[in-house]
Amino acid sequence: MKIVEHIENHIGEITNAINITDKKYDITISLHEQTPFDGVRTYSTLGLNRYFIGYYFEFIFVCENKFSKNEIASFLTSFSEFLIEQNKGVKQGDVISFDFTITSETKMNSLYFTLPFYFDENLQQLDLDERSVIFPLIVPVYYDEAQLIREKGWNSFEEFLEENEIDNLWDLNRESYSW
Repeated sequence: MKIVEHIENHIGEITNAINITDKKYDITISLHEQTPFDGVRTYSTLGLNRYFIGYYFEFIFVCENKFSKNEIASFLTSFSEFLIEQNKGVKQGDVISFDFTITSETKMNSLYFTLPFYFDENLQQLDLDERSVIFPLIVPVYYDEAQLIREKGWNSFEEFLEENEIDNLWDLNRESYSW
């Protein structure tokens, strides 16, 4: 319950949840409508922190409302299960690419992991009695962007975003960036 309270304190009220029926692990995807901006929805995993994968975490994912929430929830559930089964954690600056797109509505096939910069910095970590849970933000990126992050380093990507005041990372059909 403390994790739900933490998420709601820093992201906003959970307005709905999607529970994928053919899942292998006890993970639910919560939805936060119109946050952090109008026209945008935030997703957060719930239950992933029960599984130690290098550390305990719950993912945050932000995208426009127009994209299928069921496809995104299914992808986030499957991705979480993949990490559990591979015992593969992620850390700030990591990039993971797939040979498929993250939904049928985009050509993006890669994920970048960073601090949840859309929200109050206190969202980043919750210290519980028995463990600490961190809340990485998943930023969907194109394969060519993922390659640039790998080649130039994640700091160069984040500097590019900040210097150019990039404010559409939640659009799964945005133009690809090069820096």
